Amino acid sequence: MTEWMVTTSSAVVLDESILQLWLLGHSVDQATAARLPMIQPPVSSRVLKSYITSQYRTYEMMHHYLHHPRHFAGQFMFPLSHSAKQHLIERYYSFDESVIREILGKKLNSRTRKDLDEVHEKTGVKLTSCRRQFDNLKRVMKKVEDAEGRTLIQDIEHQFLLPHYLARQYAHILFIADKKLDTFRKRLSCYQFSDFEYCGAVLMQYWTASTMDTLPEFDPQLAQDVRDLKSLMLNDRAVLDELRSRVSNNLSQSAHPPVLERIQSNFKVVLRNMLSIGCMINQQKEVRNILVEITDKLVDAFIQVGWSSTDIGAFYDSMVAEFQNTASLTSRYRERYSTSWIRLVTGIKLTSIRLYKQPTSQSILTRSFTR
Repeated sequence: MTEWMVTTSSAVVLDESILQLWLLGHSVDQATAARLPMIQPPVSSRVLKSYITSQYRTYEMMHHYLHHPRHFAGQFMFPLSHSAKQHLIERYYSFDESVIREILGKKLNSRTRKDLDEVHEKTGVKLTSCRRQFDNLKRVMKKVEDAEGRTLIQDIEHQFLLPHYLARQYAHILFIADKKLDTFRKRLSCYQFSDFEYCGAVLMQYWTASTMDTLPEFDPQLAQDVRDLKSLMLNDRAVLDELRSRVSNNLSQSAHPPVLERIQSNFKVVLRNMLSIGCMINQQKEVRNILVEITDKLVDAFIQVGWSSTDIGAFYDSMVAEFQNTASLTSRYRERYSTSWIRLVTGIKLTSIRLYKQPTSQSILTRSFTR
């Protein structure tokens, strides 16, 4: 007589509404209280609590595997479709922007994790959820630190099976964390996570070296080129005057005369501030303050003279366009430094426009261009 061994398994049912409550850090009792008024037709609290307990038990069983998404995607313990597993990974690694805003730029260490109580109190997000989001960041950082042969975004996609948009966000967060960029100065308190994430993307794209290192570094050659340009452009009166004249003529059709006159009189200071910011990227201590410097030395000063974000964009576009036409700067230098000039100005332009916000502080309203 032939013997057979038969194993059966029931399909795993994922309730999106319960998954969301679990990710938010709600207890079973809290989840039951939240869902009970929404259930139609009504059910008893006992029945709903039993159902939610079962769902939570499933998610807790998956919890460890979700720390290792590639392993989770390939194992057969949970009879789930590939798309369902992908969805679970994406949801598990999703985050609250308000939480990440409070973590952004801080070291991903045990001290920061201990301070998550403050993040919970400030954002209203439950501590369990804050810890999940912090631990996910730390896990991704640790996994990609020593990887080679792929860009940061590619490596996060590969290691954690995240969709491209989410991998990009993680990459920009980790870049800001790795460079320890300051996002907590009082002047920066008006900006949201999305503002800093955008700026991180711009800095990664325009100011880092083109290497296959997973965690990109600011480009030392760009910093050296900017130092050279600073010497060439600020120490030669003819170059400075010609560039000022060309940019002013370019803007004369769009800028109001008083505003244009104010920019003309402060042109050297604006140029010096731009170049000084570019020189910071190769200085580990100074680069931490780069967003503060862009805001203080450029954005606030442009606001003070009455320019809109559109005016600021036009100014930087003119700076790029007229560099090639500045005959006082020899063609050899224009050709040699053209790419670095475009990278510098484009990075400052995009971050300046994103960080452009009308000030509410009197100290900012009275601020002018400063050295």
